This record gives sequence, C-alpha cells and structure tokens, in this order.
Amino acid sequence: MQRGQSGEQRAGWSSYRAMGTPGGQPLDAAYSRVTNPERFTPLHQRALETVTQLRRDYELAIEEGMGLDEELERTPLARPTIRLTPVQGSGAPVTIAFTDLPGLRVRAGSWTTDVFPSCACDMCDEMPEEEFERFTELLSNVVAGRFRESMRLQPDGSGWSTREFWNEDRPSSGGSRVPRNRAARVLDGKAEIVLEWMPWQPKPEALSPIGDSGAV
Repeated sequence: MQRGQSGEQRAGWSSYRAMGTPGGQPLDAAYSRVTNPERFTPLHQRALETVTQLRRDYELAIEEGMGLDEELERTPLARPTIRLTPVQGSGAPVTIAFTDLPGLRVRAGSWTTDVFPSCACDMCDEMPEEEFERFTELLSNVVAGRFRESMRLQPDGSGWSTREFWNEDRPSSGGSRVPRNRAARVLDGKAEIVLEWMPWQPKPEALSPIGDSGAV
C-alpha cells in the first residue's frame, strides 16, 4: 500500500519503509516489528463515534457483548463487540470487533471481513487516518446498498465466496476459498447463493456523511 511522506516524521511516528540495505532491499526485521501500535488507538474512539452516528440516522437493532462473532473475536479484544442490524428492508448487518492491537476487525453482510489496519508492521507503515478512511468507505458502501456477496460450490466440495463494492470513486471486488464444512453449512445443498444487499433505511431526520465527526 503506497503512502505519502515515507521516511519522515508524521505525528510522532518514524516511517521505516524508505529504509533498506545498500542494495535497495527493505530490512527484513521491519516486516515483523510493530514499533508503535498505539498510533492506532484513535481508531476505537472514531469507530464508536461512527456507531453513534449510525444509530442516530438509521433504523437499527444494536447488540453489544463478547461472543457475537467467533471469527472476528479470535484475537484478544479491548472492549465488547458491536453488531448493527437494519430493522427494516434487506440491508447488510455490520459487526465491529475492537482488538487490543489496537485495531478493528469488521464483518459486513454474511462473509465479507476486513481488518484495520490490514498490517501494522513497520515496513507497511499504515497510518490511523488512512485506515479510518478505509473503514468509513466500507461502511458507506454497505449503508448505500453498493454491496453484493455470493458463494458457490466448487468441484472439490469447497466453496468460493466473492464480494463486490461499487461507487464512482473506487469500485472493488475480491474472492476467497471457503473450507468444505463451512461451505456445506452455508450452501445447504444449493449450488450458489447470491446476496444483493439493499440500502439501510434512514430515520426521518436529516443525515450527515459517515465519519464526519473529526479527523483521527
């Protein structure tokens, strides 16, 4: 992932990505080192502020606690997980786990997951404001109904899941293999399932853009 200002001091953080051996190769140790994970601490507060905003603007059922999503909660958590489920229509639910990295692990819909930061090592040099932008972009696509998932049976009995987000600025898509036991449980004898998620239903009050409560 490309980042600006590599090799400079940014918000008290020294970038390692520009450092390397005389031959131009990066320092191997930087890929396994996380020097300042605390720089991602603002992600938790900003995510909670975003949840508050979504609760204010949309018709949602809110669950909060440990044990809401086994996959997201495999890593140690800093606080209880939150699940947001639209109470009207066919909007995709969103589950947010708050890891003690600190960071966020998010499920959108049924099978789509992402992590923020995607990698906190010194060489990847990810920054909290950029990761929060990715997080809010994911939520904006889900809330607007610009989101589709599918899972289909493979010849070997495993599954293949896909996810697609679309907007004018940055459409994206991807896929991944699903183990046989999980594919059999989800598909339940079907060859394919396609989930076309609809927009969340807003409350009558005026809405504000997601993530507009201030910079990280």
